[in-house]
Amino acid sequence: MTRWTDPENRFTLVSPEGWQLDGSGPFVELTSPEGDIALWFGLSDASEPTQAVDTAWSAAGETVPAPHAVVPAPPREGVETATAFAYPPEGDVIRQAVVESRGGRLHVTLIRGTLAALERRGAQVNIAVTGFQPADAATVDLTGIAPDDLDAADLDALGSYVQDNLDRFDVPGAVVAVVQGGEVRMLQGFGVRALDTDDAVTPDTRMMIGSIGKSMTTLLMARLVEEGRLSWDQPVQSVLPGFAVADPELSETITVQNLVCACSGVPRRDMEFLFNAESLDAETVIGSLAGFEFFTGFGEAFQYSNQLVATGGWVAAAADAAEWGALDAGYARLLEERLFAPLGMTRSTLDFSEVMADADVATPHAPHGAGQRRALPIQTEAALLPVAPAGAHWSTAADMARYLEALLSTGGEHGIVAPESLAHLTAPQVPVSATMSYGLGWFVEDWKGQRLIHHGGNTFGFTSEVAFLPEAGTGIVILTNAGRANDFVQAVRARFLEVLFDLPENHHAGALIARAEADRRAADWANARPIPPEVASAAVERYRSSVLGEVALRRDGDRLIFDIGEMAGELRVDPARPERWIVWEGPLFTTPLAFDPATRSLSFGEGAAQYVFEAVQ
Repeated sequence: MTRWTDPENRFTLVSPEGWQLDGSGPFVELTSPEGDIALWFGLSDASEPTQAVDTAWSAAGETVPAPHAVVPAPPREGVETATAFAYPPEGDVIRQAVVESRGGRLHVTLIRGTLAALERRGAQVNIAVTGFQPADAATVDLTGIAPDDLDAADLDALGSYVQDNLDRFDVPGAVVAVVQGGEVRMLQGFGVRALDTDDAVTPDTRMMIGSIGKSMTTLLMARLVEEGRLSWDQPVQSVLPGFAVADPELSETITVQNLVCACSGVPRRDMEFLFNAESLDAETVIGSLAGFEFFTGFGEAFQYSNQLVATGGWVAAAADAAEWGALDAGYARLLEERLFAPLGMTRSTLDFSEVMADADVATPHAPHGAGQRRALPIQTEAALLPVAPAGAHWSTAADMARYLEALLSTGGEHGIVAPESLAHLTAPQVPVSATMSYGLGWFVEDWKGQRLIHHGGNTFGFTSEVAFLPEAGTGIVILTNAGRANDFVQAVRARFLEVLFDLPENHHAGALIARAEADRRAADWANARPIPPEVASAAVERYRSSVLGEVALRRDGDRLIFDIGEMAGELRVDPARPERWIVWEGPLFTTPLAFDPATRSLSFGEGAAQYVFEAVQ
């Protein structure tokens, strides 16, 4: 990354590696290496956001359609207000704009790129957008400042914030653990385990932690490295001889560390393990990697692949003597013996049968087209088992507090790895934004001059977060039984950090703006029209994809159902793009789908995650 300062010292920019910067025009232009993404940044003399954006597009030489949405956006630190503009796609070209106000000046950001390009280099776009800063932005610098010792009033304030915002963010239940100074300062449940019940969430209520499990997988790998049974730089094929990707040369050179750095350039391909999940295991998922192609060079752009991280877990299992054909069981054994048992995490598991038989387990809840989250069958979450090391873990707040204590005391009485190992796991590998990078199973962020280590988790019906300040010896765990509840989880984390450093409650106003926009979108989804009966009847059929297998479109009364076997949901007309449909309910909510009556084919998903299904003859 290269930082660039406006010659008039009005703002600064961050240019991602390999991008071209042109500062000769009225707006600074950044262009991706392939030329299929362009970003423009600058100041406007206009008096209001819409005029500023129109003038900026014109100055950039772009003719754009009228925006289909102009909405307030959460302001970043250092600016006062923000307005976001979204435009209807033109073919595969996507446009967005943001206007931020600071001291009476309007700062404009324009984004134009193809969908495929934005998927390929989305993190680099984020680096540039977050790196655009007014020169006089007022920010808080906490470098070298120790946080306050949390007292009962602080923890009560945090607990009240959680309780007061459950309904506002449509979250049935949550549980929070806070660790400071080597002890658990807060361990409290809020709300209910399932909607329409009085079953309270407790510190021992089991919930899925999603991708927080990635940090557990890399920690297990680090333990084996400490023991000399694995090394970060050894080729994966030296442990799993059958490992291969689409490029034969890369197949031989990809290292153990490359699997878990999110820096290898492999795009996200989650649908390939969600479909037909019941027939997949570690070995078949590893075999599927032979078709994986890489978008960018190693270390060039952040890309998140659950299959690669899961393979890292299976590499650890193989290094711990698990045989081919028993890698799933080997990883579960390694997790229990090297992490859960030593830390006393007795209610953490990958075993769905154990969870299903538990009396204190939360029900997952997912967004629904009608607006509010609805309960999902717990078994729906079993679709994540094919990539278990990447995020099929169940835990509790009490257990996660023990995990957090161990992370904060590496090398000490409760430490689970050496300090050098945790330092390696949290060393930046690839930038994600102007202030955040990804390590090995962890995001590493410069938060107001403090080093913040964190990772979230998202499953169909659960959202979670663990975050800690290693130098301050303090951290938080947040678990919820609400899918896609990142807005709530991030608001709670932000409030915790504000309380910790005795800062004003500034984040909440932005969180409410984001929530209002989520509510606006929910109202759009609620008004989505059912598929017209004559079209629905014509589409009823079984369809097959060479990658995702067989699915069905079937009628349920007046509803057209998209059924993949493991899960199903009603289809409705996309209110934003009437030429296509969306999955209107269930785990795949809002995923786009188009039916071509001429070829009797379905196009499911979009961009790199688009798959074609042909009618079964």
